Amino acid sequence: MKGRFIVLYASNNLGKSKQLDLLEEAWQEIGRPYKRIKYPRYDSEFGRILNRELRGPVEERLNLTDEELQMLFAEDRRYYQPRLMEVLKEKDVLAEDYTGTGLAWGLTKGVLREKLDTYNFGLLEPDLAILLDGERFSGGTERGHRFEVAGQEVWERNREIHRKLAFELGWEVVEAGGSPEMVHERVMRVIREN
Repeated sequence: MKGRFIVLYASNNLGKSKQLDLLEEAWQEIGRPYKRIKYPRYDSEFGRILNRELRGPVEERLNLTDEELQMLFAEDRRYYQPRLMEVLKEKDVLAEDYTGTGLAWGLTKGVLREKLDTYNFGLLEPDLAILLDGERFSGGTERGHRFEVAGQEVWERNREIHRKLAFELGWEVVEAGGSPEMVHERVMRVIREN
């Protein structure tokens, strides 16, 4: 069996984690082997640095530039890629965030596209990329997170960049409004059709 690499993208606070929970339930129900991955992988060497930089106390942060952050995000993906390819020989991979997230946040923060493309060059392309698009959930903001506390204007810019990338890169777009179950049905429809 060759697995499918399915990635969910969205601006922060749109229910990606909940949708991955529901996808896991669906995969368990049909008995299809899978592995769930969230990028960055905070248990990796790169991930620990990124977690501290994104969420850690201000005095413990390295104050990396947005360009340096995006390099680390890409290196985290690159470091895991051999394992990802092994997993895909036997299972589907359901991923929360991937290269598109790096492109969207890098562009939002002013990193040049050609640099972002260079950082992510050679990384595996998803078989199916799905963008959840809609209005931000007000209750989901993580206090102290470098990207989530950036404000509504930055969030709106990030959402618009995600939408442009979806058009450019051929991602499927799913309306994120409504109950989690309604959104899940939309996601499953896209998966079945692709």
